Amino acid sequence: MKVISIDPSTSKTGYAIAEIYDDKIDLIEYGNIVLKGKQHGLKLLFDTLQDKIENHEVEAVILETPFYSINAQTLIKLGEVRGVILLLAQIYNLKVFEYTPAEVKISATGYGRSSKEEVIQMINRIFNLDIQDSDIADSLAILYCHTLQKVEI
Repeated sequence: MKVISIDPSTSKTGYAIAEIYDDKIDLIEYGNIVLKGKQHGLKLLFDTLQDKIENHEVEAVILETPFYSINAQTLIKLGEVRGVILLLAQIYNLKVFEYTPAEVKISATGYGRSSKEEVIQMINRIFNLDIQDSDIADSLAILYCHTLQKVEI
């Protein structure tokens, strides 16, 4: 099954597209969608993800659940980003799987309060990559977390 794993963010949304076969992950593409400073960032996010979903025939979306923030404005903007992603999932009848930040970090590093650097380091080991971007690493960690759950997809 082809999936898109997304680390929603108001400034730079990381994504990874992969095909999952039992315990095997065939990584197809990964990257960032830069939203910060864009006049129509939500439309850019919608159009870019729509293109990825259609071109790769994605069947499921994997997300990290939102964390609680002291800054209400940040949480509202993150909700808008998540809304775009969930709307696309509904439009394309995609299954949606969500994991908490702690679940994702435990899957990647074994510790629920790992630093961004620790997540990057472990994701590079797991996928044999040399990524330095935390948003891309987070999207890959979310993907990895999902595969460990043995979810029937």
